[in-house]
Amino acid sequence: MRPLFILLPALLCACDMPSPHLRGGDRLETQITGHRLTIWHNGTEVEIIRHGYARRADQPGLKARMAQAAEAATGCTLHPGSIDGDTGVLRARLSCD
Repeated sequence: MRPLFILLPALLCACDMPSPHLRGGDRLETQITGHRLTIWHNGTEVEIIRHGYARRADQPGLKARMAQAAEAATGCTLHPGSIDGDTGVLRARLSCD
């Protein structure tokens, strides 16, 4: 039982880590409709991580709002065909002019 108490905090801390290829990128935080987001980007790619619980009623349109939040935070546009993932974690390519 004791190893569980040591392992659990480590696992919870890892939830805010970007994918390996985005490590060292810029980290931004924002909120949309009551959901806290962490946005990792490296100039050409972005990963948006939603924290907390999203009710079923919140799901419609949440991906689009997450993408809009990433565009606002980075100042770049997301390539529509590159958006992949769900309302927990979204990944996309960026176009920064």
